[in-house]
Amino acid sequence: MRNLMLIAMFFVLCSLGFSKTYFEVDLNDSSLANLREKASSSSKILAELDVFDGGEVIKKEGNWYYIKYRRESGEILYGYIHKNQGYLIETYVVSSKDGYANIRWEPSSNGQIAGTEKNGTTLYAYDEKGEWLHITYGDSPHIPVAYVHKSQVKKEK
Repeated sequence: MRNLMLIAMFFVLCSLGFSKTYFEVDLNDSSLANLREKASSSSKILAELDVFDGGEVIKKEGNWYYIKYRRESGEILYGYIHKNQGYLIETYVVSSKDGYANIRWEPSSNGQIAGTEKNGTTLYAYDEKGEWLHITYGDSPHIPVAYVHKSQVKKEK
């Protein structure tokens, strides 16, 4: 029983340092991205993913991400996708002493305000520009169009 408790505590502590990271398919041509059984381009294809499909990243192995992918039917698959077939998205939560964060069109405190988000709101960051996160916003669920200052958010755990 003691060993089981120690193992459980180990897994809880290990999970505390990781934010939720997602992989989203972004293809330059009309082909589909392959979700594979193993981290190899010759491995069995489990599913074909279209643009904006993806899933939660479980781990990284070399140039491959092992993801949890949910089909439209609700079925969950675990498999590997090559890093060249998309990009990573980090999730953040608004956490400001003011109770809200300004979302801006440019990565500058002088940039025009696009809107505000209350504490607890989840934001999706695709990139960083200095102290600013490039995020999706409004009617643009898959394309980063706005910015939030890093001091106004914390990584979602």
